[in-house]
Amino acid sequence: MNKNYLTILLHLFGWIAFFVVQALLVTITSATEPALTNNLYYHHAPLPPSLSFLLINIFFLIFFFYINLYLLLPRIYDVEKKFTYFLIVLLFMATAILLPEYIKYVVLKNISGALNKNGPIKDPRLVFGFLYFIIIWFLSSIVYLAARYKLMEQKNKELKVQQLNTELSYLNAQINPHFLFNTLNNIYALSICQAEQTPEAILKLSAIMRYVTQDADTDIVPLEKEIEYLKNYIALQQLRSDNKLTLQFTVTGETGCNVIAPLLLINFIENAFKYGVSSHTPCYVHIEIQIINNKLTLKVTNKILTLRIEESTFTGTSNTLRRLQLQYANKHDLRIDESNNLYKIILQLDLT
Repeated sequence: MNKNYLTILLHLFGWIAFFVVQALLVTITSATEPALTNNLYYHHAPLPPSLSFLLINIFFLIFFFYINLYLLLPRIYDVEKKFTYFLIVLLFMATAILLPEYIKYVVLKNISGALNKNGPIKDPRLVFGFLYFIIIWFLSSIVYLAARYKLMEQKNKELKVQQLNTELSYLNAQINPHFLFNTLNNIYALSICQAEQTPEAILKLSAIMRYVTQDADTDIVPLEKEIEYLKNYIALQQLRSDNKLTLQFTVTGETGCNVIAPLLLINFIENAFKYGVSSHTPCYVHIEIQIINNKLTLKVTNKILTLRIEESTFTGTSNTLRRLQLQYANKHDLRIDESNNLYKIILQLDLT
């Protein structure tokens, strides 16, 4: 159902309920007031005084409800004209109490031509006019404040999304050149040694650059492409390594239709090669990716060979952690273990 129609129906049912409650109160009160029901004016008026009061009062309260909701609060109160606002409300309150009395005992008496020798009847229900007005004033103010709060909350969410998108774009802008420069350094090392693997490395770099500059320029990418990118990166690292590196890289499970934030896993793998690989001592890097039931687990283990940590590593790692918080809030678990001269990370991601 259209939201506007639903709002109209809720308002309509609310006023009907308000009318029914007042009608019941009027009926009960009239039954206990023989002086009123036996009055000459009561029998000659086109409508019973109680019903006349009720209808006039309800129509006026409905009028004030929407005037306060759509005019007084947004156009006067919210623009810091509070004294004017409360003055107008007081005038409406006085009218809500006096107008039904005037119409019931003057206008309707003239129409009926009846003469009430005892003077106007002091209807005790007039006391409730003030209470009804306060209730309607309170309700209309609550409705307005709730609507304004909902609008502000929606705007805040939109601003937050825009802020996150801006921040993520900034983080990605920092990460992408970082990886490209490292890869170029790898190929440079191969070219210095005039290695036969140089053409293959250039092809791998071409695939990496295509992914980073085209595919990764989105919020999410197919998991299959992200893993292919990791394979190319690891292959480049393997090309420039010697026999002292024991490299193990496995991928188990089906990628299926899963998607992932681009360039989210590479930082952990890059750090393993940067600080766990040496051309002088035996070393190893073990990388394992498991995909089970839309959940991805990345395990990276390497020896700690380098204690000096570059500033760029802090930047890359902090950016990755920030992206995990922004894009996978409550949907990731990262554990880091540094014991027995080993550096282990286990990252679990919920890809749903």
